Amino acid sequence: MNVTVDKIGGAPLLETQGEIDHGSCAPLQLALDAALEGGNDVVFIDLRKVTYIDSGGLSVLLSGVRRLRERGWLGVIGPNHNVKRLLEIVGLLVDSSFRLFDSMEAAEQAVLERAPA
Repeated sequence: MNVTVDKIGGAPLLETQGEIDHGSCAPLQLALDAALEGGNDVVFIDLRKVTYIDSGGLSVLLSGVRRLRERGWLGVIGPNHNVKRLLEIVGLLVDSSFRLFDSMEAAEQAVLERAPA
């Protein structure tokens, strides 16, 4: 799995591809930790090119949600049907500190709408 870091609407965007499992989730965890330690209150993870996620990958997402709970939210962009179903099963889709976006445009709009006027 590869992780690259970019920005969307001023918020960190962690772009991933491949499988996120116990053996490959460390780079994503490191990138997420760096984004959170930077004081960001919104972080996005792009899952459009992720084919599979297991409990190791879920653990990374859950840790991000927990750490952002009091100050913001974790946004996930474009998971495939199977990954989306897994996120639903573990209850992330009903957590107010977790947001799901179908596109980069929708994610960027959400950040722009929450910016102070």
